[in-house]
Amino acid sequence: MSRFILYRPSPDDVAEAFRRSQAMGVLPNSLTRGSGRMAGFLGEVAFENTYGGKYVGDKSFTHDYEIKGKTVDVKAKICSTKPLPHYMTSVFSSPDKDLPADIYFFARVMKDWSKVWLVGWAPASRIMKPEYYKKKGESDDCGFTFLGNGYHLPINRTLRPDSFLVDNRRDRRAAKKKG
Repeated sequence: MSRFILYRPSPDDVAEAFRRSQAMGVLPNSLTRGSGRMAGFLGEVAFENTYGGKYVGDKSFTHDYEIKGKTVDVKAKICSTKPLPHYMTSVFSSPDKDLPADIYFFARVMKDWSKVWLVGWAPASRIMKPEYYKKKGESDDCGFTFLGNGYHLPINRTLRPDSFLVDNRRDRRAAKKKG
């Protein structure tokens, strides 16, 4: 069984990601000068269709979703192959600032928009460890050079994406019992 959840976007999903991308434009200090935003928005759409939540990414610069009183920021990277557990997730930040979202959810998006892998998640407190902080230009053990300052942890150090779903199902069952 794979550690990842494979999501296959529909044409409507790709169209929604494109709509969000066009509405946002290019952000200041964008590492990819805007080219990665489609991957980011398609990762958001895959997350939303898998887990739900209230989308606030069009109003907030600190997170994309609100679920059960928690803020969730979806971080997606574009890729050309299926991700492996030692590949890195990234949250760009400076070491002297707290991460603004409560939870970070990570995805990899195939560059032809045909697949999205939901690869893992972590609360901010799990990410903000000194051993995960890397400076722009540093390299990891596999020779990958980090493109920006921030927290970079291997996928296999995140929580499994299916554990996020289980937690939400448990909360939905509890809410039904109360109601």
